[in-house]
Amino acid sequence: MQATGNTIRQQRAPRRGSLGRRIAFVLLPLVVVPVVLMGAIAYIRTRDILRRQADAQLTSAAESQASTLDQWARAREQRLQLGTQRTALVQETANLLALTDLSGAPSSSREALRSELQALQARESELLFSSLVIARASDGLILASTRPEWENIALPALRDRALPLEALSTRPVFDDAVLSPSNSAIVTLAPMRVTGGVSPDSVLLGVNSDLRLGALMQQLQVYWEMRGVYRIERGATYFVMAPDLVIQLNRYATSPEAVAVVNHPVFQAVQDSNSGTLAYTGLDGIPVLGAYEWIPQWGLGVVAELPQADVYADLSSLAPFSLALIVIAAALSVLVVVFVTNRMLRPLETLSQLAERISRGDWAYRAPEDRNDELGALATGLNRMADDLSGMYRSLEARVEARTQQIRTAAAVARAVVSTPVLNDLMRRAVELIRDRFGYYHVSIFMLDDEGKMAVLRESTGDVGMALKARGHELAVGSQSIIGWVTANNQPRVASDVSSDPVHFKNELLPETRSEAAVPLQVGGTVLGALDVQSTDPGAFSPEDVEVLQTLADQLSAAIQNARLAQASAIAADRSRVISEITGQFSGMLDVDNVLRTAAHALHRALGQPEIVVRLNAPEATGRDGEGENGKEGGQAPPFIGGGV
Repeated sequence: MQATGNTIRQQRAPRRGSLGRRIAFVLLPLVVVPVVLMGAIAYIRTRDILRRQADAQLTSAAESQASTLDQWARAREQRLQLGTQRTALVQETANLLALTDLSGAPSSSREALRSELQALQARESELLFSSLVIARASDGLILASTRPEWENIALPALRDRALPLEALSTRPVFDDAVLSPSNSAIVTLAPMRVTGGVSPDSVLLGVNSDLRLGALMQQLQVYWEMRGVYRIERGATYFVMAPDLVIQLNRYATSPEAVAVVNHPVFQAVQDSNSGTLAYTGLDGIPVLGAYEWIPQWGLGVVAELPQADVYADLSSLAPFSLALIVIAAALSVLVVVFVTNRMLRPLETLSQLAERISRGDWAYRAPEDRNDELGALATGLNRMADDLSGMYRSLEARVEARTQQIRTAAAVARAVVSTPVLNDLMRRAVELIRDRFGYYHVSIFMLDDEGKMAVLRESTGDVGMALKARGHELAVGSQSIIGWVTANNQPRVASDVSSDPVHFKNELLPETRSEAAVPLQVGGTVLGALDVQSTDPGAFSPEDVEVLQTLADQLSAAIQNARLAQASAIAADRSRVISEITGQFSGMLDVDNVLRTAAHALHRALGQPEIVVRLNAPEATGRDGEGENGKEGGQAPPFIGGGV
């Protein structure tokens, strides 16, 4: 036996190991895959968070830079606005405008204008403009400038009306032949009316280009920082100008450079929104994140960029750690799965035995619950499941038994009702049995009248039923009541909650009614009436209860119909017997008075009436003065009275 046991154990050992390996191979992906997915999701989530943080930072930077640019422009517009009000500048400009030929203009006037322009060019040692120009509005001819070589030259931007002359404004220009050949500049313009006209006759222009524009763009580089003598250029800020220009400040440059970039993504984005963020490849071929703020009145936008490598730098350092974590988790998972599966296989036999016995209907066996791990919990769960199944099985048996008892009770009620031949007794016994056997609050039987228009209460339980019968309670067929609905539609109806049922008819004599059910009494599709039952519990009538009531109603309908037929047959037979008895007494009688007297007394005995009168009209045999043989008027024979007189 011991050798046999060892042999069996040796045969089972490989099977346990094989099952353990199979379980390990099944569970390992279930552990590793979620770890990988969690790592990937964490990576994506972290990247998304960094992206949103970078978008918020870039958007704030772009808005701040656009605000700085706006303040920069407003300061220069205010400076020019004040300059147009300087008396000397206005007077000298008026003198030059009065000349038809500027080539012979006094040098003193131009020198005075240059001095005024130079005074406007700087404020508190801050150079506000690269150049200042006073030009004639009609043709753009430069009257005076801080750069004398521009004088007597017509400005294409003014001549062609590329710059607005009516209001104080700031505009970028590109490749202007005088102001910024092959490059860009920002021009601030203030209209002047020195001759007193309605329209501007001259304009004061402030030009910022080259070093001044470079200083502005360097001021907007929020991601650049100085570390000692070195400048760390992280990211960039530049302008984009419609339709295809990018104005940027290159590394270590002092003046900006304008480059035509037709397919820059900002030019497509501004068609939908004046601000936003984008991920794209920068001008130097490096993936970047950028935010833009578009200034529609300038036709220019401010773009702030950061390399994506800088944005996701912290995330990249997490990749090796995440990979190592996944590898370690996978290795630990292999060890844990193998160890757990080996321990799980030993107590599985007891659990399988429990499952097998439950499948055979053995509810008494229970698995031991001496373990404190998941298998112990599983054993506890299986034992509880066995208890629940056992209780459910017993509950089902109880429900089946209750249903069987209900059917038996219905059959007993039906037999008791059918065995009662008298119609009134049948109905009275039916309602009392249904109330007592099924425990209902109130039971009633309604029968249709001869015209089929009214459902008349024929029998009802308790003192309430007697009161209702005494007052002749009836409901119209099809009326706003459950009885009216059932008799009109020949279908059962249940009001689970009479307070909310639209058809229920509230009876003040039955205040405790909470639910009501009625089934039709019908034979061969012809409605005879309705059986109505009421309960003090809401929702007391299940579909099974209605089915039992309908079965009772069908049997009751047949019994009522049979009782009616039997009653009609008995009445007809009794009438035939009475007629036969009365006509039999007339045999051999020849005297009319005896016949009539016998008939009156016989009818009195048969019908039970207190008085029977039989009259005959005598033949018309009139004598003198219109009197008959008996001396009475009209020829009517005396009546024969039977019984009670």
